[in-house]
Amino acid sequence: MRETSRRQLLVGLGAGAVTLPAIGLGADRAPITRSPSPLQPDGRLTVNRERAYRLMEEAGLDAIVGASELNSQYLTNMRSIFADMGQPRTLIGVLPADPSKPLIAIVAAGFDIARHTQADREWPEIVTYTRPAQLEAFADGAAIDLETAVEALEMPRRGTDGDTGLTDKERRWLAAANGRPTFNEATAELALRRVLRELGLQRGRIGVDDPAVSHALVSYGWASDTLVDATNLFQKLRMVKSPVEIERMRTTAVLNADAARAMFETLQPGMTYQDVEASFFAEVARRGGRPAMVAAGMVSGLRQGILVKHEPMLFDCVGRFNGYCGDFGRTVVLGTPSNKIEQRMQVLRKLVPATFELIRPGVSYSELRRKAAEIVHKMGVDFRVGVGPHSVGMQHTDDAARDDLPFRVRADTVLEAGMTITLDMPTLEPGWGSTHMESLILVREDGAEWLDPYDDPLHEVPA
Repeated sequence: MRETSRRQLLVGLGAGAVTLPAIGLGADRAPITRSPSPLQPDGRLTVNRERAYRLMEEAGLDAIVGASELNSQYLTNMRSIFADMGQPRTLIGVLPADPSKPLIAIVAAGFDIARHTQADREWPEIVTYTRPAQLEAFADGAAIDLETAVEALEMPRRGTDGDTGLTDKERRWLAAANGRPTFNEATAELALRRVLRELGLQRGRIGVDDPAVSHALVSYGWASDTLVDATNLFQKLRMVKSPVEIERMRTTAVLNADAARAMFETLQPGMTYQDVEASFFAEVARRGGRPAMVAAGMVSGLRQGILVKHEPMLFDCVGRFNGYCGDFGRTVVLGTPSNKIEQRMQVLRKLVPATFELIRPGVSYSELRRKAAEIVHKMGVDFRVGVGPHSVGMQHTDDAARDDLPFRVRADTVLEAGMTITLDMPTLEPGWGSTHMESLILVREDGAEWLDPYDDPLHEVPA
């Protein structure tokens, strides 16, 4: 397997958002800030290689294999259209522990190559697969010799000379597809076997995030004790963002917060949770993102089944932009807030900046919770305010777990520069309502930085 020289980023695509005019929304509507398409993101590789090499060395691994939807995208900065259809293991990333060996993407030939030419990008080494040419040979009950070569369906090449009907975009697609093998193997698993053998890792210790992939490798002769569950290692890896990821998180934080604020302005008494969800999801989509979730009211739902005037309501809004999550929360009141609501807001107005000042490398989640609780206690309040720090990235809660337990318990993370976190500060009071405050934060060497515009925890909507 040759090493690639395609690692340099082709000029022409930035990581930031672009502003587009509103389309079909009336001339009085403000322009929408939209990110690059989430299906064709910023072309630079996102993986934090320095951290990956260190974690692999600490774990005694010779390579990591990311086959899950998130980890394969993290390693390769590619996303299979078949993953969008719900199919598993359609894209696999392989990162050897030896820095002299290439990062490899195992990709479906054809569509998944062409669609990634929409934006200039930094390509990993590409190995393609199609499907078995003779599917009937694999009918149920047929005897299969796993070491017998499986003939792959070859995708025909199509030339561009003399074809005047091709658009420039079609020519680019074909050039990308023709510039790489039309196939290497019949399936993604067979392609992975080939990659690991050519990397000399038949006896290597390999971290894998998908048990089905481990099962396949054991079937191909790998010793089961050399295949290590790398699910938590990937979580640890993704918690400290690369410079490219930090740029994406900056864009995501602003776009997600903007979508949430736009949704707030659509709220009216009588709306159901489904109405709220549809409004936020539409605002995320208008900005080029993919909606993930919105919590409203008591998290379980709206206390009275619909939005009502003068009741404080928690809103927690998560959209994905370029593969990364925003996380934005505020307290919303339709109409004029009561004195009790204002008192609750005064607590948040003091607690949030005081807790923010505690954020710096070396501080643990538990220390943040303890010191925030001390601040609340000194205020003399008679209600509980939650303080829940958590990592945000490709997942809403992008935290690692403890390694020493047979069940998942989130680790007491110690903050490092390059982490993107949030402080969940909800209050749920059955019989009255709920409040919330949450914005994304970047941990820096010298402290912390708000990633979305920090403003008041209370958002009043005229009603």
